Amino acid sequence: MRAMLWVVAALALDLAPVMAADQGVSVYPAEFFSSSHPATARDMISRLPGFVFDQGDDARGFAGSAGNVLVDGARPTAKTDDLDTILSRIPADNVERIELIRGGVPGIDMQGKNVIANVVRKTQDSGQTILTLGNTLIEDGEWVPAARLEYHGRRGAISYEGSLARTADQWDDSPGNGYRRVTDASGVTYDHARSYGIMQLGWAAHGGITAPLLGGEWNNNFTLQTTDFSNGIAYSGDGGSRFDNTARKRNGEFGSHWKGFVLGDVNLETLVLERVGDEHDSNTDAAPGLNEAFLANSSSGETIGRVTARYAVMPTLNIEAGGEAAYNFLDGGSSYNSNGAAIALPNANVFVDERRGELFANATWKITPTWSLEGGARLEYSNIAESGDTNLSRSFFYAKPRALLTWDADDQTQIRARAELKVGQLNFSDFVASSDLNSFGVSGGNANLRPEQRWQAEAAIERRFLGKGALVLTLLHEDITDLQDYVPIGGGLDGPGNIAHALSDTITLAGTVPLDWLGIPNALLKPNLSWNFSSLRDPVTGQNRPISGQRDHRLTFEFDQDLPDWRSSWGFGFQPISQQWHNYRIDQISKIGIHVPYTYLFWTYNPAPDWNIKIQGDNVTPYRFELEQDIYAGPRNLSPLSRIQDAQLRTRPRLFVQLRKTL
Repeated sequence: MRAMLWVVAALALDLAPVMAADQGVSVYPAEFFSSSHPATARDMISRLPGFVFDQGDDARGFAGSAGNVLVDGARPTAKTDDLDTILSRIPADNVERIELIRGGVPGIDMQGKNVIANVVRKTQDSGQTILTLGNTLIEDGEWVPAARLEYHGRRGAISYEGSLARTADQWDDSPGNGYRRVTDASGVTYDHARSYGIMQLGWAAHGGITAPLLGGEWNNNFTLQTTDFSNGIAYSGDGGSRFDNTARKRNGEFGSHWKGFVLGDVNLETLVLERVGDEHDSNTDAAPGLNEAFLANSSSGETIGRVTARYAVMPTLNIEAGGEAAYNFLDGGSSYNSNGAAIALPNANVFVDERRGELFANATWKITPTWSLEGGARLEYSNIAESGDTNLSRSFFYAKPRALLTWDADDQTQIRARAELKVGQLNFSDFVASSDLNSFGVSGGNANLRPEQRWQAEAAIERRFLGKGALVLTLLHEDITDLQDYVPIGGGLDGPGNIAHALSDTITLAGTVPLDWLGIPNALLKPNLSWNFSSLRDPVTGQNRPISGQRDHRLTFEFDQDLPDWRSSWGFGFQPISQQWHNYRIDQISKIGIHVPYTYLFWTYNPAPDWNIKIQGDNVTPYRFELEQDIYAGPRNLSPLSRIQDAQLRTRPRLFVQLRKTL
């Protein structure tokens, strides 16, 4: 409550921001971030007032997976390498400024976003070699090391970079110790539960070069990645059981991007991107009288070509048009064995490929100094063909209009209204049978999936204050057709499928509140609050329920404070209220709960300009993870409740230490 009072009081103050906005663009030079001693561009992005980082979606094609950060005015030509990793490789010393772009602005590719950050790098000659060493202390005193060696250089108009890394990423923070309570017709039994599998390990190599070509700028990059992840849970007690999972992935990617002016004033961008991948998964279950094994292997690939042309009809009117073509494939096979007997599954072996094309046109019009309108449409055509256990070919066509109206009510207040049709993509993995033996068991693949369509109506108001402060209140309503969820597919199994209609509403409040005026110098409070409400008709029972997997709310706060005299920054984050969500299957309902408290602490120290030390404690007040399953004897609409299984784990704290040295 006290934090909300601070927010209200801050909004009431009419103080000019540190950086004045010009046609929806606020410019933050590197000096704006100096008090926090950032090491990378990602650290700087986290300090942008009112900005919530979005690294994009894992979707096929290029347009549908965009994040909300550009680098030197263009989106990085990469998908395997995520945006968070790309920004973490850009040294803060190489950043000249960051531009925060709100609403439709002529000449800016907004990537379909309402707000975009643009990292602008320095152009003078330079050379840096950086060594980063990290170590994470997880359960049972185990340390997991990581390291990265990178080089960044620039000579004239040519810039280049390369890196080699041993990666250790937190993949799941729910493992720990606890118990499982099972209630059935025979009574109640308890087992001790121990879950493992926090870190995903791997290797990564990256290289890139940017050079002038044909009067423009030509950027090329490649990425190679490997990741290995193992997790599982063991129950000991009445007989005991154990579930284990392993996943091994190998990915490679090459991207090439050119931008420049042609025919005088036409700004042209072209790109090609090629990536391939390979994945092997194993899911096993061992218990008295029962041994199950589910194995899955897949190879995949994607080829993308895209061209975009932009032209300024007048200073206040910009148009862009272009097209994208893509080819994608997945060759997947799976097998299921129970007590030595092979069990046939729907669509266990499938080859899926897609040919996709998209044409788009967009216009941004600065109607008056305070009003702007962005509008356009995308025309998407795709053909998906399947062979193997199912032979089927289907075609889809969608027209996807979008309009964004922006009003700068005053120098510190902007109001945005957006209407748009968003069309989802079919996940090729859903065409192939899958499993999670500890949770829902085995599900079949579905060859008859259709992309979901979401009509979105959104309104947002942003208020900037106290120089470094900004708050954004957003209301989003979605009317959804062909929602992707789990539906009965025959043989007592369910699988990915479509639900005809659903509604969803989201309220979000996010931003940055400076606390200097409260006597806490160089301090920021960052709320990130969202509430979700949804409704659909359950395909099994016909009753209304929420969307599977949608959290009821997410409420987090972070406090940061810079200590210039100590060349340090410190802070903490916390989640004050528990959250939960449900998954609905043909014969069970599972509830996942994240029970507070959840807290993390961090401290960064710069003993010298070329040294950066970071220490972070995650989950320092271990939260309780809960998986409750209501399991029915058959389909939920026809069968009684036969068993309730409730597993609760007290998770483990973690300690992360990182040393970064510029050589």
